[in-house]
Amino acid sequence: MMESSEKCSNRKPRKPNWLELPTDLMKNILQRLDTVDIVTIARLVCPQWRNICKDPLMWRTIHISDIELNDMRFSFRCLEKICRCAIDLSCGHAEDIAIKLFGTDDLLKYMAHRTRRLRRLQISNCSNISNKGLIECVKKFSLLEELDISFYKKLSKKFLEDIGRCCPLLKSLNLANEFYVQVYFAHQVFAIAKTMSGLRHLAFSGIVCGDDELLAILNGCPLLYSLDLQNCVCQHQLNPSLVKRCHEQIKDLQLPTFSPDDGYDDDGGLAYMDTFEDTYANEYWEY
Repeated sequence: MMESSEKCSNRKPRKPNWLELPTDLMKNILQRLDTVDIVTIARLVCPQWRNICKDPLMWRTIHISDIELNDMRFSFRCLEKICRCAIDLSCGHAEDIAIKLFGTDDLLKYMAHRTRRLRRLQISNCSNISNKGLIECVKKFSLLEELDISFYKKLSKKFLEDIGRCCPLLKSLNLANEFYVQVYFAHQVFAIAKTMSGLRHLAFSGIVCGDDELLAILNGCPLLYSLDLQNCVCQHQLNPSLVKRCHEQIKDLQLPTFSPDDGYDDDGGLAYMDTFEDTYANEYWEY
């Protein structure tokens, strides 16, 4: 008996076999990986994982946004191919897509024809996406509820008007200017206020925002729960009565910073505004 018990105690514990995990559990684990890793590595590991990755519901979320210019494993062209592959594997079930840097008009067009159930779209710093490409894209996303765009190129008024018309379910809009100066955005703000009355969450970053823009938002978006303008700039102090109304109407409120000197000329206007508009007025993205 002693020898038998000693043999049992000396046995090495059996290593777990990943292939014996239930399919649902394995699917849950794989879904926690980055989209790039699933496409390029996980689905090629073994037949079981490959079959799991063929399930369109595995691809309801497609995020390829953890990318930095100085730390690139793949070229932009390769990342676009990976994104297209994930979209194909979703078979139209993709609901949440995030892309960064590598996006193009062609990719948006591809996405628009194959992801009709899309509810959330995040586009970060994609210099090869134009206003025209965005306009053609949103026309296909009638179920879109959340839109998050950070841009180097000024978004057009027409694009924002088309979002309001084509995306009646839109509840959250986040627009961040990544240009090195604040940009004048009044016409775009008025377009949002005019066409997006159902918004619950609205955030701007890197734009000039004053009384007129704020009043338009309050009047045009009565359902707003949160308004984040803390990374915007005011040329003049906001009207106190308007500020009071903001606090009464909106529960989660971040107002813009008042900066009378930073970036302004002696007449109180934006020193860089005319330069910015003239420089880029003829670019194709001013569609």
